[in-house]
Amino acid sequence: MTSKQGGHTPLSPRATRAFEHLRPLVADRDAGMPVTDARRRVRSAGEDPEAVDELLNKGYLYEVEGDVYVT
Repeated sequence: MTSKQGGHTPLSPRATRAFEHLRPLVADRDAGMPVTDARRRVRSAGEDPEAVDELLNKGYLYEVEGDVYVT
């Protein structure tokens, strides 16, 4: 599905790399991952932790009570 068909908005390269790193880590948790942990893990992978905000803003991740989940 493309963004014109109602899918996700395309990501910047930095957010794409962050999502590829975070997706398996977050998806394996039933309780989500704290946003602060997600930013820390992205930073430890050598990526910009602000990419987590782009993932949230564009709907690739969602936040509930401080924890992020994969959509």
